[in-house]
Amino acid sequence: MRIFVTGGTGLVGRAIVKAFLQRGDDVTTLARSDNSADIQRELGATPIRGSLTDPGDWVNFALEHEAFIHAAATFDNDMGSVDHNLVRALLEQAQSLPEEHQIPFLYTGGCWLYPEEPVIPISERHMLEPMQEFEWMLDSIEQLNECPNFLLTVIHPGLVIDKGRGFIANYARDLKENGEITIVDSTETHFPIVHADDLAQLYVSALDNRGDGLLLNASAIKSATAGEIGKLVAQNCKLPYQASVISIEEAQERLGSWASAHARSQRMSSDRARQLLGWAPQYDTIEKLVQESLLEDR
Repeated sequence: MRIFVTGGTGLVGRAIVKAFLQRGDDVTTLARSDNSADIQRELGATPIRGSLTDPGDWVNFALEHEAFIHAAATFDNDMGSVDHNLVRALLEQAQSLPEEHQIPFLYTGGCWLYPEEPVIPISERHMLEPMQEFEWMLDSIEQLNECPNFLLTVIHPGLVIDKGRGFIANYARDLKENGEITIVDSTETHFPIVHADDLAQLYVSALDNRGDGLLLNASAIKSATAGEIGKLVAQNCKLPYQASVISIEEAQERLGSWASAHARSQRMSSDRARQLLGWAPQYDTIEKLVQESLLEDR
């Protein structure tokens, strides 16, 4: 299958690219720089130059593929308008396609579109209550869902980790370099978590399912608290556990307004993905997730 992927060097997109390549698919990736193109070429993908901020000729080429996977966001203050411009360009290009020509379209949402829910695990039946910084995703999803040429599947991952990447790896770097782990707002904040490789396998299964209007949560464990994770990180690093709890405002000053998401306490269920698609995450305990995070990607 010929698949087009945005965000091919990102935490989520890179794992998706690797998963589809490993099973023999032909993967094309969007590359905004020569360095990104080189990384994607080394993985075995075929990069084309272009950017999210300038959805020009590459959009036409992307819709010539048999599937489109959107796993990219700028995480700048303008990330909503960037995504809306891309969706608009895709919809305009789709108008030239025959109505019977349908393309599976996998869109990456996130747990931060759901409300704070530290007690009852969030299921796909929960009402959405996105953080203000991510409300734009709802508009993008609605517009894509209305396009008859797109068979839309939306996947909402928990917090994604990989070898040396993601918030757990950041905890370890903080501890090694500064002697303490930086935690936003509270050590009791609950995080749903998924490994990038497990998440990528869900994308593979979802694409094979070709589900139109399918909505899936993706979390290997329902949750672990920031404090629990921090203590496991310290134990694995063989260092004393010490946490520095900073305010939401300070986190926003460091990373941007979206950083308040790190204070949203949530538990998440992925029963639908497990039951409907047979999804079975390999990294299914917080111990495994922490240990994997502390390895270096080579």
